[in-house]
Amino acid sequence: MIGTFAMFVAGLASGAPDQAVPAPAPAAQPSIFDKAVNAPGIGWMPYGPNQTARQVAAAEVPGGNAVQIKVAKAGANVWDSGANYPTIKPIAAGDTMMVMIFLRAPNATDAAPITIPVGVGGAAPPYTPITSEPIKVGPTWKRYYVSGVANEAYAPGKANLFVQLAGAKQVIEVGPAFLIDLGPNFDRSKIPHN
Repeated sequence: MIGTFAMFVAGLASGAPDQAVPAPAPAAQPSIFDKAVNAPGIGWMPYGPNQTARQVAAAEVPGGNAVQIKVAKAGANVWDSGANYPTIKPIAAGDTMMVMIFLRAPNATDAAPITIPVGVGGAAPPYTPITSEPIKVGPTWKRYYVSGVANEAYAPGKANLFVQLAGAKQVIEVGPAFLIDLGPNFDRSKIPHN
C-alpha cells in the first residue's frame, strides 16, 4: 500500500497526468504443497539388482507420468531393490511427516493386491526410519498415505521417501509423491488413512 501511494505521489511530482491507482494484488492462498520437503512430481531414483525402470504415461495421475519398475526376482531383503525420492528441504526433530503417493500394480488384481513397504527414512547408513507401512497396491491408480514423526533432524537431501520392491517378482508403477512436513505436535488423527 505504501509503495502504491509512493508511486502515486511520484507521478504527481513529475507532472504526469492522474492515473488510476492499481488495486493491490490478492494475497496468494497458502497451499499444503508449500509444506512439501521434496520436489513434488516423479523424482524417483530406482536402485538395486534385478530391477529395470522406465518412465510411462499415466493420464490418471497429476502430471500424467509415472515410473514403472519391474523386479525380475525377489531379493534376500525387501529393501534390496526399490526406489528413493530425495528431500530438498530440512526436516526438524519432532515434525509430523505425511507421505501422499500414487501407486498401482498393473499385474495385480483387486482380490490379490501386491504389498510393498512405503515410508520415509535416512538416506545414509544406518537408514534410520521415520515411518514405514506395508501398502496393499491394486491394479488401478490410487492415492496412498503414510505418516510418522521424525525422531531426529535431517538436512536437505539426508532423508528419502522410499518404496521397497525386492519382496517378490512384481511390477509396480510409482507416480507423483509428496512428503509434507506438518510441523510439531500435529494431530495425526486428521491425516487421511488408506
